[in-house]
Amino acid sequence: MQRAIGRRVTLAVATAITAAAAAAVPQAAHAAGTYSLLVLPDQGESAIYNFINSATSSIDVTMYELRDTTVTTDLVNKQKAGVKVRVILDGKQTSVNSAAFSALQSGGVSVEYSSTAFVYTHQKTITVDGAESYISTGNLDTTYYSTSRDYGVFDTNPADVSAVEQVFNADFAKTSITPSDGADLVWSPTDSQTQLLNLVNGAQRSLDVEEEEFGDTALVNAVVADAQRGVAVRVVAENQSNSYTTQLNQVTAAGGQVKTYTSSTGYYIHAKAIVADYGTSTAKVFQGSENFSDNSLNHNRELGLIVSDSGVISGIESAFNADFGSSGTTGGGGCTAAQLLGNPGFETGTAAPWSTGSSVISNSSSEPPHSGSYDAWLDGYGSTHTDTLSQAVKLPTGCSNYNFSFWLHIDTAETSTTTAYDTLKVQVLNSSGTVLGTLATYSNLNHNTGYTQHSFSLASYAGQTVTLKFTGAEDFEYQTSFVIDDTAVDVS
Repeated sequence: MQRAIGRRVTLAVATAITAAAAAAVPQAAHAAGTYSLLVLPDQGESAIYNFINSATSSIDVTMYELRDTTVTTDLVNKQKAGVKVRVILDGKQTSVNSAAFSALQSGGVSVEYSSTAFVYTHQKTITVDGAESYISTGNLDTTYYSTSRDYGVFDTNPADVSAVEQVFNADFAKTSITPSDGADLVWSPTDSQTQLLNLVNGAQRSLDVEEEEFGDTALVNAVVADAQRGVAVRVVAENQSNSYTTQLNQVTAAGGQVKTYTSSTGYYIHAKAIVADYGTSTAKVFQGSENFSDNSLNHNRELGLIVSDSGVISGIESAFNADFGSSGTTGGGGCTAAQLLGNPGFETGTAAPWSTGSSVISNSSSEPPHSGSYDAWLDGYGSTHTDTLSQAVKLPTGCSNYNFSFWLHIDTAETSTTTAYDTLKVQVLNSSGTVLGTLATYSNLNHNTGYTQHSFSLASYAGQTVTLKFTGAEDFEYQTSFVIDDTAVDVS
């Protein structure tokens, strides 16, 4: 970022402090950049096309439905350019896949229909150069692109990619294999039901489920049990012809919330995803090809993954919130447990829906985030300067808890142990901009080597729309940086 170039010039010990901060920050399971989320239809398929065309040595594709002529043409062109291209298509979907199968075969691509050992090969995966795999909930079928909710994750974890390739080789040759889960993988028919049950049963605070099919008894019972023991459960489901009304009614009867979609021609929930304990340090997300059905979990070839990557979690949670909207049915109680802030960890790389000045949202290694890749870096110039960061939030009525929290790191070139030269105020404002209260004031005197979490009750503002505002102000010399990450307003 342009702003970061001029920062830190007055702090000679930047490297030491950065190292100390990094040591103090809880580390994600994998390094930043291992996973990259694609949200569909919002972001479009260009990233998939670019991924295929980035190949220099090999492309391996396993796909339930392939009816995208751009993909087919790209694969043929890559084969002709000397890239080794292999494709597995589901053998029962010949009415959909036959045109692609013929085009690939004519173009010299090694293409096979799937093994009859599985009811369906429902997996949706592309691996390029044996180094990166795209694992998706969505097919490569242009018929549905514009109206289907789907997710995909680009995964560079070597253990994951190696396992995906080992299974591809076996499935391509139609030989049996017990798949390795690598670091994060969820395979059918070997262990997907067990892994998804563990994820659901392990939820402590919240569980958001988005599924095309919602019929597996064991998983439905686990979701219901979560709601009964006080976990805030929300479900977004495709429910054409009331196929899953009985199961969804069990969720609402237990106190969960449900939003259904029912149009085969309009917006369609094709995604398969679970977010557990969003906004906590133990949050995890599943996304993949596995539906809540016996075939999908126990008889098909399927692939998904479960990760704790904050970017994937926040991206899927944001899309889930959009799909859930405000019209979910509830099983009782006046409060819906939720995290209310948008872009709470700044992982979109932009501010919205936060309001802030330029260059506050940062991914500079000089001030590493608490988690993920981005944070909000206020001040740090060593000259008279003010930065602000704010977001309006509507607080519901009827909740017992209204908790506003954030992680804060402060470093400074100031040497005084008694004078607060540079300050950060955390305030609550009304819709007119009047300050209703100051929650805290921090300064150069509060500098620390890592991040500290701060929490405040907003119960006194229940029922109001308030603005939460951070204001960082520096005097004329010696920088102080106020770095904020992983914000949340949790109500329950």
